[in-house]
Amino acid sequence: MTHATEPQSPSLEDRWRLCKTQDDQKASLIADLFNHIGEITGKLSEVELELKEKKIIVKSMWDTINDSKERVAQLQTEKDKHCFALVLVDGDCMPFLDDLVQQGLEGGKKASSFLEQAVASELKSVDQSLPHHLRVVVRVFANLKGLAMTYTEMGTICDPDILYEFVRGFNMTNAMCDFVDAGNGKECADEKLKANFKFSVDDVHCRHILFGASADSGYVRLLGSYLETEEVRKKVILIEGPPFAQELAEIRHRFRVASFNKVFRRQKLVNFKRKVSGYYVTPPPTPSSDYASAAAKPASSSAPAHMPRRSSASANAVSPILGEIVRNKAGKRVDPPLSYALQDFNMMKHRKLCNSFHLTGRCYYKETWGRCSHDHDQSPTHKELQALVAVARQSYCHYGLDCNDPNCVFGHQCPREDCNGASCRYKFPLELHNIDKKIVR
Repeated sequence: MTHATEPQSPSLEDRWRLCKTQDDQKASLIADLFNHIGEITGKLSEVELELKEKKIIVKSMWDTINDSKERVAQLQTEKDKHCFALVLVDGDCMPFLDDLVQQGLEGGKKASSFLEQAVASELKSVDQSLPHHLRVVVRVFANLKGLAMTYTEMGTICDPDILYEFVRGFNMTNAMCDFVDAGNGKECADEKLKANFKFSVDDVHCRHILFGASADSGYVRLLGSYLETEEVRKKVILIEGPPFAQELAEIRHRFRVASFNKVFRRQKLVNFKRKVSGYYVTPPPTPSSDYASAAAKPASSSAPAHMPRRSSASANAVSPILGEIVRNKAGKRVDPPLSYALQDFNMMKHRKLCNSFHLTGRCYYKETWGRCSHDHDQSPTHKELQALVAVARQSYCHYGLDCNDPNCVFGHQCPREDCNGASCRYKFPLELHNIDKKIVR
């Protein structure tokens, strides 16, 4: 009978080898675990270090942000502390109400006070965020000598000193209100107004600019350059007194417009001289609103309120210096060319002669009020008188092309050949430019 062979148990040596292999595997596993833990621990330390550094950076940034916020708040406080609104007025084309001017010193005080009240009301309605301590700075620039002459010739005042008293009263009321004599130059007031505008429009302390020069088209280029800058357009408020000049009327809708009817006239100052002695220009057949308002004021002369247009036939004898009236083919008056030396022209501009007296032999001021601020005593030569005609023509006649006065010394077209009227240095109206000067006999 055959017996199957029983399997032999692993020997002790085999069992030991097996255990040793397992122990080696465990040791290798443990070693790998320690290596892995070491790598992770190293990375964790790096991350912790980076996190610590970032916390320091973030804290520093927050500190900087908080400091910046405090600084911005301080700067805003300082900005608000010195904030102001600027009122710029061209006194030559934006006249104060006749009633105020006629009151002289007291009228000037009232004008300053009324203007300040009107500005405060306008600013309150346009910007509720304005600080209560906002200062209003008023700058009125004008050719005072020329303005006084115009008011006097219109009959609004009987003495130029009344306007000077008005200005004195205006300047006395508020330390921040100035009525400045810009000088006798044709564009002195314009240039000062433009310079103040440009200086203030970029000033962070200036919240608003109220710009009063509605009747002068010379400011179109200044305002037009800011039409595409919304921040500036919101900053600027146009004051309407006399109707806007055509070019300004075309862009007025791009700005806010305010009217201060208790302060400024609604019509331009038009120098319609009264026909006292028969040699001054007389009103046209249909008086304009400017003339009507001027005629309604009491005048020191005995001139009637309305006069028919005078033809050249009814005028006094024609001045030999001025010559007869000449016209173009359209029947419009043309100023004939003059022959004079530039040296004489420059000299005559500074001699302060009475143009009317030396060119026509008559003086409205002397005959009406017994005095004239210009010289009557000098005796210019014939060639100097020719230059004086050119000087006189630098001021335009308010009847322009339709003037029928043979002894009118004013200009009827802009004396500059290259001027198109957009920014006329002599302030001639647009219609007195680009005129056909070919004389038809």
